[in-house]
Formats: sequence, structure tokens, C-alpha cells
Amino acid sequence: MDFDLLLRGGTVVDPGRGIHAPMDVGFAGGRVAAVAPRLDGNAADVADVGGKLVTPGLIDLHGHFFYRGQPLFVDPDAACLPGGVTTCVDAGSAGWATYAGFRENVIARSQTRVFAFLHLAATGLMSLAAGVGELQDFRFAQEDRARDAFARFPELLGIKVRIQHMATGEANALPALDMARRIVDATGTRLMVHISGSPIPIEAILERLKPGDIATHIFNGYANGILDDRGSVRAAVSEAAKRGVVLDVAHAGVHCDLEVAHAAIEQGLPPNTLSTDMVRPLVARRMYDLSGVMSTFLALGMPLDEVIRAVTDAPARAIGQQDELGALAPGAAGDAAVLDIEEGEFTFGDSAGHEIKAALRFAPVLTVRGGVRWRPRG
Repeated sequence: MDFDLLLRGGTVVDPGRGIHAPMDVGFAGGRVAAVAPRLDGNAADVADVGGKLVTPGLIDLHGHFFYRGQPLFVDPDAACLPGGVTTCVDAGSAGWATYAGFRENVIARSQTRVFAFLHLAATGLMSLAAGVGELQDFRFAQEDRARDAFARFPELLGIKVRIQHMATGEANALPALDMARRIVDATGTRLMVHISGSPIPIEAILERLKPGDIATHIFNGYANGILDDRGSVRAAVSEAAKRGVVLDVAHAGVHCDLEVAHAAIEQGLPPNTLSTDMVRPLVARRMYDLSGVMSTFLALGMPLDEVIRAVTDAPARAIGQQDELGALAPGAAGDAAVLDIEEGEFTFGDSAGHEIKAALRFAPVLTVRGGVRWRPRG
């Protein structure tokens, strides 16, 4: 068999297929062609990845990538591809009034594969640059127009809504959540809900979520979080997890409290997905790229294979792309990440000042996108 690229000698970690073993991986025609202990054949490019981990291309389930429309957001190619992230999900940067511009000027022009949730607010998160919450004025929530956007843009994953003091205030929190629920039910899509800094009890949010919906910023340390006053995981959170609500990290520095995360994991509630909530770094924020978030949760006690699952198979399933992404299966998209595990003395923290020491961290080495080594344009 002939290959465009052959990754030779690495250890394939592909939790979705139950593989953790020395394997070669061959790519041809933009797709995974073969995975086996030894692949022979001609290859236009051979990469010796001995001593490294080879995983499916990483998926960041929560970031903000409308960088041509809002100064707080990031270029997906600069933020993702150098770190092995081949697919990213924009968490509602654009609303129905701005999504066409996001689609044309960012999604269509990016080497990174970009999916998107539509924000319930007409202009998405544009008002954040001015420090104004997007649904403080509920006139920006226009149900018919948001629903109609799914007919125009069927690739949309669902609706994102932020239930947060700044975003909705208390008065608009439940009306926003209920409107978002109606839209995703009508369009057969899914809901992503920001639960950090909620002005309403978390139970009121979770009872409205169905299997496949995503609760993001699950380990935030603010009021109305997942832990009760005794530090125990609330029953409503455990029940939501059992019925298939996706628990997403979306670190962002300010939305992931390491003490909350540690307590939840110790009580048997690990996250389903690891993500960054990538935006431009802000002063005093302890924010990491996806490999940094992965390293943090490895240090918190998640097994290595489960860390990899949370950035490959699990997010692929969360967005309904498990047949194409999240696994190194022959015929699947030709995306992969090559990672080193570095030994040393490392510290990971959050913006609340909590820190955790680590002896290991993930270090991206090589990114495969579309069956070839990714290289920056130019």
C-alpha cells in the first residue's frame, strides 16, 4: 500500500477503538488508510515518532474563534493546529445576525475544522468587548430568526446560551433558557449552556437539559455550582450525568476551580470532555491551551486514556461526528496528534490561586491534518 504520510514507531492511544499499543499509522487521500503494528509500503513522507503517543486529532469542544469580528477572540489556526487540535467548536461567538460573516470570513478560510453553536442573542458575544451582557436586553433574543438560521445553515450544532449574572441577569435567565430549549427541540439539535456564575440554582438549569445537551464550565467555583455547602456533588448533577448530559470543562482560567474539579473527580464525577474556552489571554487569567488542560486533569488523577478520550472520542460523539472524527479508524478523517509526555516539575493553576503540582505534562510534537503534516501557511 502507498501512503502520503506514515507515522512509524509510535504508541497509538485511541480510546474510542480500545487501542493503546505500538502501531504504525498510514494516511492516504486525506484519510486514515491503515493502522497496524507494522506497515510496509511506499510513503511520500515518513515521520519517526518512536517514544511518542499518536492519538486521533484533538477536538476542543469550547472556544471562541470569530477573531475577525471581535477583539477578544482567537484565530483557530494559530490557537489550535500547533497543539494537535485539528477540530474546534465555537461556543456561540455569533448569533443569527452575525453567523454568515463568521462562516464566510473564518470557518471557510481556516485550515482547522470549525464547527459552531449559534448564540441565542442576535449578535452573539459582540457586546462583550464593551463589557455589556448579550441578553441583559431581551430584545436581542429573537426566537423565530434564531430558529430560521438552522434552515439557512444546517451545519449549526445547536444553540448556546450563557446563564450568568453578566449575560442574562436573574430576570432573563429562565426565559433565555426556555427559549433556547424550544429552538433546539424544534430543530433537532442540542443545547450548550454556560453555567458559571449563574444567578439561578443549578437544579433549574439541569432539569431543562436532555441527553446530549452540554453543561459547560462544569467545575466553576462560583455560587450555584455543582457542589453543595458540604462540598458534595449535588444530586441533580449526578442525575444529569447519568441521563447523558455532557459535562464539559471549558477551563478559561476563571471557569475551572481546581478544588471543585478535584472534589468532583474524587466523588466519581469526572468530566466527559476537556476544553479550553480559548479567548485572548486576559490579565491575571491562568488559562491554558488544550494540552495544558489535559495535563492539568492528568495531574488531578484522570487516567491517561480517559484524558485522551475526553479530547477525541467523547467530543466527537458530543457533536455527532463520531463516524468521521475522534478515532484513527481506516476511512476516517486523516487527522492525528503526536504528543510527548515530558517529565519534570510543573505547576498548573486557576485564577482563584489554587495550584497543583505535576511530574508529567503533554507536549505537542506534530499535527496531521487532512492526511499530511500540518505546516503554517507561508
